[in-house]
Amino acid sequence: MIRRRPYGGGAATGYLMVQKWSEIVWAHWPVDPAQVAGLLPPGLTPETYDNSAWVGLVPFEMSELRLPGVLSRLTSAVGVDSFGEVNVRTYVRGPDGRTGVWFCTLDADRLLAVASARFALGLPYRHARTRFTVSTDGGCEHLAWSSTRRRDGVRAEIRVTPENVRPRPAAPGLEHFLVERYSFYSWWHGQLLRGSLSHSPWQVRNANLVALDTGTVAARGISVVRAPHVLVGEPVEVEVLELRRLGRTGCGETGALEVGPPDGHREVPAAESAEAAA
Repeated sequence: MIRRRPYGGGAATGYLMVQKWSEIVWAHWPVDPAQVAGLLPPGLTPETYDNSAWVGLVPFEMSELRLPGVLSRLTSAVGVDSFGEVNVRTYVRGPDGRTGVWFCTLDADRLLAVASARFALGLPYRHARTRFTVSTDGGCEHLAWSSTRRRDGVRAEIRVTPENVRPRPAAPGLEHFLVERYSFYSWWHGQLLRGSLSHSPWQVRNANLVALDTGTVAARGISVVRAPHVLVGEPVEVEVLELRRLGRTGCGETGALEVGPPDGHREVPAAESAEAAA
């Protein structure tokens, strides 16, 4: 169940899709780079900060999703223009030295969106029941996200109390490393892809952790043992720009991608049906 906020965003051009991200929480842990390396496809290596790889549990609402041109009303008509998502992600360096996000898993509560993203883009989405709640107590705001996968029951939960201060840009150093990310990688049709994003810089606040369930992190074989670094962010409108192939072994960019069904994926085979995703 998602609480929507009013938002007025300008029209965008030259994009694959536009979406709004809101109610975002970042919880991050430093881990041994070897834990991350084993999860990556050919061509990617862990990106480190202070000699550690970093793994994030990141829930947010994706809303107002729209495609360009005459397809702009399609997502609303089929009911996938707004949903909750809880992802597990890490940070990587590509074969050309560029950096970006690698998604270990993405849990979302719209089956059609889950099946489409898995089949067309090679992203490891799972169908889940997500829930977001917000409450106020004594002038303090409390945010709570949870997700439960419909197929295997794996859970994640995070509850935080943001500091009651004005949002600010991410601080140079670790904060900037964790949140200011404008590209991502996926494994599609036996090839490494890089996607680009465009949005205004994040406005963030520190937050205090109240409760945490890291089931989706553990399910990927990642062990986290310390309290996470926690931030919350203000809404942004995001343009998803071009996707580019980087070659079957991650070596050598081959130009803009023509999106189509993959024939394989390290994490989620494309042949797996939408029903299996549930």
